[in-house]
Amino acid sequence: MEKMRLLQFAPSAEGSPPFEIMRIEAMPKIALRPIPHRHTFYVMFWVTEGSGTHYLDFVGDEILPNSLHFVGPGQVHYWDVEEQVKGYVILFESALFLEHGDQQLLEEVSCFRTINGLSVLNPPTEGAEAINYIVDRLEQEYEQDQFARSLSILAWLRLLMIESQRLAAEGEMVGGRISAERLLTNRYMTLVEENAITQHKVEWYADELAVTVAHLSKSVKNAQGITAGSLLRNRLVLEAKRLLVHTDETAVAIALRLNFEDASYFGRFFKRETKLTPRQFRTQLPTQHQAQSVG
Repeated sequence: MEKMRLLQFAPSAEGSPPFEIMRIEAMPKIALRPIPHRHTFYVMFWVTEGSGTHYLDFVGDEILPNSLHFVGPGQVHYWDVEEQVKGYVILFESALFLEHGDQQLLEEVSCFRTINGLSVLNPPTEGAEAINYIVDRLEQEYEQDQFARSLSILAWLRLLMIESQRLAAEGEMVGGRISAERLLTNRYMTLVEENAITQHKVEWYADELAVTVAHLSKSVKNAQGITAGSLLRNRLVLEAKRLLVHTDETAVAIALRLNFEDASYFGRFFKRETKLTPRQFRTQLPTQHQAQSVG
């Protein structure tokens, strides 16, 4: 049984774009309580005040003024707030970009990646000022029903994501553009995020990307520092951890959900990758990471 909330995007009004921006301090109080949950949509938190820790898939990032936190669809997160958090929360669905042919931009922004993504940015003063300006304009466009409102919102959101990726990708650019290796790796990671549960072989991803396994492996290794196979296994392990902690399912049931041949093979795989058996991981993980039952 699933033990955590899965939040769906709810449009503010009929016909509105799949986008919303609000002040963090205006969010329901439960949203900032230490209760693990996940969304079907993308979320960005621009924190201007406050302190504590933001947990994303078992990893904690310090909450600092002028920090930008990213949560992708399906990622499990929660807040452990020490001082009141203020700022902005930005929510959107991928449809906002797909409708306007911006799939590549969404793929190139690495901060939303489950595996080896940078989930928080702490920009220097100049970068923080740029983000503040963009977020302020986003809020203005969202709150005012003016000509071409949806296109303007998308334009400012594009700028926010571009600025974020520039801050995150220092050293990854070649002549102001993302390198071919990095772009291929990003596309691979997108496919892994979408298909890791059903497709466990790197060969399948190479075929989908129309490249050889050797070329894909070399590109991923150069861009990420780990092999394509390791990245895929990391994603499978993360999903297994989520299910072990946030559901009551047995290891047998989890093995079936993850398309392993049998529970014993899943157990050997999990222990090889984590040095723990599934049972040990479930019992040893600190209780604050465990979702409260919702059903």
